[in-house]
Amino acid sequence: MRVGPRVAATEYEGKVFLAQLPDGPIRVLEGTAALIWTQALAVPRSGLVAALAEEVVGDPATVGAELSAFVDALLEQRLLVDDEEA
Repeated sequence: MRVGPRVAATEYEGKVFLAQLPDGPIRVLEGTAALIWTQALAVPRSGLVAALAEEVVGDPATVGAELSAFVDALLEQRLLVDDEEA
């Protein structure tokens, strides 16, 4: 996955700041959300759960479902683009 078109993204002190250009709004991802964002840019979507398994505590099925829902929301908002689907 990659950062969506016309989206500015920067990481600072463990947080990810996102803005759809030119008008925003600015979104701030912290904690697990910031970790998911970082990993989503580094590994294919099919490998996200495995990549986050050691970082996120909880039932694997629940974590997988919540992670998928969060990534779906990022894709719907065009903050992320899934190159595998293109």
